[in-house]
Amino acid sequence: MMEQITKEISRLLGSAGVAGPIELSAPPKPEMGDLAFACFSHAKTVLRNPAEAAAEIAQKISRSHSGLFSEIKAFGPYVNFYIESRELTRQVLYEIAQAGVNYGRQTVGRGRIMVEFAHPNTHKALHIGHLRNIITGESLVRLLENAGYQVIRANYQGDVGLHIAKCLWGIRQLADKYEALKNSGLRERVAFLGQAYAHGSQAYEADEKVKQEIADFNVKIYARSPEIQDVYSTTRAWSLEYFAYMYERLGTRFDRLYFESEVYERGAELVRQFVASGVFVESQGAIIFPGSAYDLHDRVFVNSQGFPTYEGKEVALAELQFSEHRPDKIIHITGREQADYFRVVFAAIARVFPETAEREEHLTYGWVRLKHGKMSSRTGQVVLAEWLLDEIEGKIAAIMAGGAIEDRSETVAKIGRSAVKYALLKTDIGNDIAFDLDESVRTVGDSGPYLLYIVARVKSVLKKAGPGESYQTAALLPEAIHPAEKQLVLKLADFPEVASAAAQEFNPSLVAAYLFRLAQAFNAFYQDCPILSAAAEQRGFRLELCSAVGLVMERGLNLLGIDVVEEM
Repeated sequence: MMEQITKEISRLLGSAGVAGPIELSAPPKPEMGDLAFACFSHAKTVLRNPAEAAAEIAQKISRSHSGLFSEIKAFGPYVNFYIESRELTRQVLYEIAQAGVNYGRQTVGRGRIMVEFAHPNTHKALHIGHLRNIITGESLVRLLENAGYQVIRANYQGDVGLHIAKCLWGIRQLADKYEALKNSGLRERVAFLGQAYAHGSQAYEADEKVKQEIADFNVKIYARSPEIQDVYSTTRAWSLEYFAYMYERLGTRFDRLYFESEVYERGAELVRQFVASGVFVESQGAIIFPGSAYDLHDRVFVNSQGFPTYEGKEVALAELQFSEHRPDKIIHITGREQADYFRVVFAAIARVFPETAEREEHLTYGWVRLKHGKMSSRTGQVVLAEWLLDEIEGKIAAIMAGGAIEDRSETVAKIGRSAVKYALLKTDIGNDIAFDLDESVRTVGDSGPYLLYIVARVKSVLKKAGPGESYQTAALLPEAIHPAEKQLVLKLADFPEVASAAAQEFNPSLVAAYLFRLAQAFNAFYQDCPILSAAAEQRGFRLELCSAVGLVMERGLNLLGIDVVEEM
């Protein structure tokens, strides 16, 4: 519907002599109309004062518009359009009823996109940064699928390298505890891995002898030495079991799990192979990509010990991903601190595999921390993902204590996940987040629980109305549409465009912001417009509005990876 309206506005403005792209905005007050066109640029073209230009345009088109508008008039330098309330409402509710759960689904997306996200390292726990990565990746996948793309979910996990050597060295120092924990629960085993890693990491920096011992462990990992293989395989399996549990808890999944261990040998081979052609060059016993020749910076792809670095492994990973899935694009989601790294890596890969040029993209997100401090995986003082989820669920359970709710534990878990996911998605993906635990669980204001509360309220209204109400398809429109009803319909009409923009811009925060606006519009409608006690004509119409709001809220929350609850 909104696309039809904007096309009609563009036609009208064109007939009045306005050239170039048409940008519309919402006026600051509903009484000033529904959409506004700023005349500043046009005024320069026609050598008029902007207010005069707006008045001229409004006069020209006010009598020639279709029945989509009840009025068109100028406010200062703006031409403001009043959409005809009943026609708007009729078309929007019809579109929602016809599309049902597919309302807002697009078919513009063409081709295959691989979204690579999560990226945990085995032998280390997931922290709050991983939460943002996983939650962002899951939402982006859903947005792209909603836009019509075929999406491959990928996860590249680090299961070789110095961090594992530090952990294995720590395990050797804590051998008795390791043996005692072999048959313990998953949480205890994973917590022990974190302790062993912190122990090894601290010793690595404090003692040169230990540093050499850990370096020897690293060689043994790459060589698949039988001496450490049993401990390595056992603890790697613990980590993967833990990751699978966390992915399930967060409602995400993957089509392909990639590992550094399956690409490091091929990575070193490819780098050495392309030395002869000049893609890579030898430097002080290592092999580097001369990024400085391309206005980038030089990076080591195979180190002086002959091991491929992260960069070298990426070359083999790209070969594997493109050969297995043939994606038109691969989106790598990581923190912005890796921006320079990926610029060099993509440049190198494009010279080894020219067909991949411009087909890999790095999507960066900002830092995330709790308001009270900074994280450090080196010292073990991290904000662990599981701790944060448990802490949030505890707060939700305390808030809901005493209420008579069925499936309390599942409801608490869903509300807790909504609090975390929404808090991490409502901020623009590139911005930093200071995560506020108390703010995230509030049932009023800009929070996940508040949005779930709105959905639960809608469900409650429809449940009280009873199954006999025939409001689902085409309730008669009342003679007059209340301003709060119209504002709600306008918000419902925006959903397809918002979902499309969020997919195009790789930015779930657009959907999050939209849902909050829709929730506020519903709250205003709920306060100003009695539903169940209304006269028959209004009752049916308002119940249809409630049903549409519930559907769109659920659709939008699903795009954020958030499950709704029946009651709160």
